[in-house]
Amino acid sequence: MNILPTFATGLALAASLGSAMADEARWRDCRTCHAVEAPDGTVLARGGRSGPNLYGIAGRPLASASGFGFYSNDLRAAAATGARWSEDNFVAYLANPDQFLRSTTGNADAQSGMHVELRTGGRELFRWLQSLSN
Repeated sequence: MNILPTFATGLALAASLGSAMADEARWRDCRTCHAVEAPDGTVLARGGRSGPNLYGIAGRPLASASGFGFYSNDLRAAAATGARWSEDNFVAYLANPDQFLRSTTGNADAQSGMHVELRTGGRELFRWLQSLSN
């Protein structure tokens, strides 16, 4: 009897569950303000309403979540440059929102309405949000 394939399958499942749990842990910092809700109203990740819905964020233009109108003027200015939420932009924004806006707009005084910084795990969070939107 060969148990190696079963063991390997178990390791893969454990790694997958570990990754999902890590993504959920990262989400805890975001859900105070954000939710992930599909266009049909299905709530994919519970959260607050004071920030924009993060459903479909991958590739979406900055400051463009449907139904959200409370973007900072500086985030709107960054959006006017044509910037989109790529993985790199998302990670840079999470690591230092004000600096991201300053770099994107060229305005040394630009400030974000987001007051949380996530210096690690942004790539994983972006991919997790992307997976919820597929």
